[in-house]
Amino acid sequence: TLFALFSPTIPAQEYVQWNLPKGAIVRLGKGSMNAIQYAPNRARLAVATSIGIWLYDTTTYYREVALLTGHTDMVESITFSPDRKTLASVGADGTILLWKVAD
Repeated sequence: TLFALFSPTIPAQEYVQWNLPKGAIVRLGKGSMNAIQYAPNRARLAVATSIGIWLYDTTTYYREVALLTGHTDMVESITFSPDRKTLASVGADGTILLWKVAD
């Protein structure tokens, strides 16, 4: 098992644009969705997918904040630390990554 601390490296806005059906407000995650986790203060939402971890700002109608990539396979599980500064993720590649996600 690998432990590492990462900072977000890919701004979500630079990722491929996905079209939404008419009337849809937001699409959470891109790729197959495996887990969803709110930060303790509910200001952020993390979505674990086959692409990586999508972070959303819940105070701005779920605007994409970042795409966290680092696992070499899909992300299976995620959880925020109680102080909401760190997000831990478990990948199907057998790694556990720690991400600095402080507001």
